[in-house]
Formats: sequence, C-alpha cells, structure tokens
Amino acid sequence: MKTVAEIRKETYSKKWSRYGEKEILPFWIADMDFKSPEFLSKCLLSRVHKNYFGYTDIPKEVNHRICEWYKKRYDCVVKPEEILFSTSVLHSYRVILETCLSTGGKIVVLTPSYPPLITIAENIGVEVVEIPLLHVDNSHQIDFNEVRKVLSEDPKIEALVLCNPHNPVGRVWNNAEIERVKELVQARDLYLISDEIHGDLVFSDYSFNSVLKTDKAVEKLIVLSSPAKTFNVAGIKASYIIIRNQKIKTRLAERFKINGLNDLDIFAIETLNGLYGNFEDALLWLKNLINVLEENYHYLEGFFSDLERAELIKSEGSYLAWIKIIDSPCVDSNEIRIVLKERYGIDVHEGTIFKEGDGQYIRINFGCPLEFLIKGMERFAEAITDKAI
Repeated sequence: MKTVAEIRKETYSKKWSRYGEKEILPFWIADMDFKSPEFLSKCLLSRVHKNYFGYTDIPKEVNHRICEWYKKRYDCVVKPEEILFSTSVLHSYRVILETCLSTGGKIVVLTPSYPPLITIAENIGVEVVEIPLLHVDNSHQIDFNEVRKVLSEDPKIEALVLCNPHNPVGRVWNNAEIERVKELVQARDLYLISDEIHGDLVFSDYSFNSVLKTDKAVEKLIVLSSPAKTFNVAGIKASYIIIRNQKIKTRLAERFKINGLNDLDIFAIETLNGLYGNFEDALLWLKNLINVLEENYHYLEGFFSDLERAELIKSEGSYLAWIKIIDSPCVDSNEIRIVLKERYGIDVHEGTIFKEGDGQYIRINFGCPLEFLIKGMERFAEAITDKAI
C-alpha cells in the first residue's frame, strides 16, 4: 500500500512536491494530509460520467444550500441574494480592496496575521496599519484600546480586516469580542472584512461566532469563506462572499464579472453543491475530523509541556499551531525554518512572514496522521536538544 507521501506526490501536491528526492516532512502550508470526503468524490464522479463539460451556470440551489449550512451550523440567517461566488478568497479580497477603498485609503490588520491579508494590500498600493494582538496568559487578545486610538486618529483608515478564527494564533473570537469590533467599525462607518474560512474547524470546547450572527449591525460588512479548509479541497477553486448591503454587492458583482472571478468551473460548482447539499454526511465527516485534530493538538500540548525553550500558544481551533522559540541561537525565525528543514528534515512556516511581533515563532500544520506528527516532533525535539534552534 502506498504511503500518504507517495500518493500526494503523485497528485502534484504543492505541500509535498517541492523537495525532490529529499526526505523532508512538510508542516508548512495549510493543507491537511487527510482524504476529502468520500461522498464528495461520488458527486464529482457522477458529474464526470455525464460526459458533458460545456459552459455551466451556477444553479440557485447552491445559494440555498450555503444558506442552510449557515443556519444549521452557525444559527445565522443568510439570504440567497446576499451571496457572490469567486474562484478564491484571496482573489476576492484583492478585488474588494480595489473596489471599495478610495485612493489613499488604509486598512487595519491585526498581527500576527495570515500573510496575504497584508501583502495583497501592499501589492496594490494600499497602506496597512498593523495593530499587534496582546499576548496574555499564553493566548492572544485584541488590543481594543489601541484599535480605538488608531481609528480615532487616522481618518484615512477605511476598513478593518478580521481573521475569524484567527490564523496563525488560533483564537476563536467570542461574541463579546466580535460585538466590540463591530461597534468600533460602525462608529467610523468602516468596512469590516471578515475572513471566516476556518470557521468550521473549532474545537469542541468553543463555538464559532460569525460576524453575521451577532447583534450589532454593520452597514459595510463583507464575509469571505470557502469549503477549502474544512473539507481539504483547496485545489478546487470555489469560494463565496456574503454581503448584506446590496449596493456594495452590486458594485462587487460588476467588478468580479470584469475580472472573470465569478465564473466557477464545473468541478467547483459540483463541490459546493455536493458538500453543502449533503448536510448530514458533511457534518459527520467534520465531527470525525475535529476529533482527530483535537487528539493531535492534545499530543502537542503534552509534547511541548515537557520541552524546554519552546512554547505552544493555546489554540481554540483549526489545525495550525503557533509556537514560540525561546533563547534561540538563530538570528530570526526564517533561520530557524532553514535549520529545521536542512538539518532535521522538517519544513515549517517561519513567523517573520506573519509579522510575529514579540519574539521568534513558527507555525506548524498538525492536520496529518498522528504518527506523522510524532515523527516530525521527534525531529523538532532533537533540534531543540542540540541547541540548533
């Protein structure tokens, strides 16, 4: 029987195919080493066997099924007409910034941050105002005093970008935090852009709070999401945007059409329809996945509790661990990544690209079989013991 590594390399996996013949264990990109749901494969095969692959419209039932998912999963009321489709969350994000911000308009991003939320803005000439999260009791909190101060002092700020749940620190923002964010945004009449792509991947002791659910209304609210992370289908380009304000939605729909981002291919359409249209199967698969992720995270908690000079930051969801390296001989976390990869055969994400802030951090993807994770952490422990990092 072929290993996960062999199968993934055969399927041109970006995560696995970059090393050639070197035996390196990848823990970097947010892509799990678990198969996608079997019921989705059956949906896609059923479509393939029809043997017609011409131009295809997105059926209205897809909108309704996403609405049903939000109602059953999050107790959020979403209307079919509030949904736009796009090839990816990041493509959508770029067009939203280009369309909604005025010349010279700035955005606020909470750091450390998923890198493209900053780099995409900077690449199109949008200035990013970074507000560091507070590191408190081995977790992170929003510095609301600083957010309020920055918003009151800089009239050029036109949007606040929220990552919910937060990548990379693993916070699942609670209802009170979401309400405070919305209050501050609405007071300045800003856009609130919420990336909720990890929303389904929340540990059992916590609950996901979509910005769509909470009490306070935000006039310029835009939610970005996709089944990519939940069901491990990032290679299928299917995402959606939820916009309550119909004027904003109309403007964005026009720009999406011009950019060709709303024209999903056949397999993207079938993926959305198949996943959200088989609610009970999807929910069962997701519950089993969360159980596995929690088991892996509990292993990491035990592993790091016995390890010197490395601290696992408390996470509340997703499959991404944020780890602080203490008293490292390395110049920065990029050097830590290089040492781990070249000398110990494990590849991680360096904290520098996330604007890590206080200290040196790495991000590890633990969405993989436990035995694979254990093997990687044994190599990590060796690097710590050798004082190589």
